[in-house]
Amino acid sequence: MTNEQRLTGLKRFMTLIPHCKMLNMQVEAVSETDLVLSLEGDQRFVGNARDQLIHGGLLTVLMDTACGSAAILALPEPEVCPTVDLRMDHYRAASAGQRLFCRARVTHLARQIVFTEGWIWQQQEDHPVAKGTGTFMRLGPERTPKGFAQHLFGTGGAA
Repeated sequence: MTNEQRLTGLKRFMTLIPHCKMLNMQVEAVSETDLVLSLEGDQRFVGNARDQLIHGGLLTVLMDTACGSAAILALPEPEVCPTVDLRMDHYRAASAGQRLFCRARVTHLARQIVFTEGWIWQQQEDHPVAKGTGTFMRLGPERTPKGFAQHLFGTGGAA
């Protein structure tokens, strides 16, 4: 699969997940090794009104979605991969009014589990807000809805 097919498929995937659609989550970049998703850290997500800081739950949603998307794209054929575990280390607060970005990649692909990591930042990628690691269970072709790859990627789906 080309990077253009990955990008198109991932953009389509974002429109199929209700919370991604509601949050207006965007696909910024996709390569063979990683991807970047983003969303606006607007007033709806302020958890600390006095200091105008974003609630950590929004960071968790962004990390989970980015790492899960990386897991799906790393497989020979896309399959459903629910989250088994997601761990977040918060380095600093995220400020309202600034876009949030998350770069995610697969660190290890096993027979039944996909291991991932991601970083969230706002203005500078080398100044992260949080780091996360996620594990995702491979459900396999027998438990993935028929046509999943075709629906997302418009092809057989092979990465």
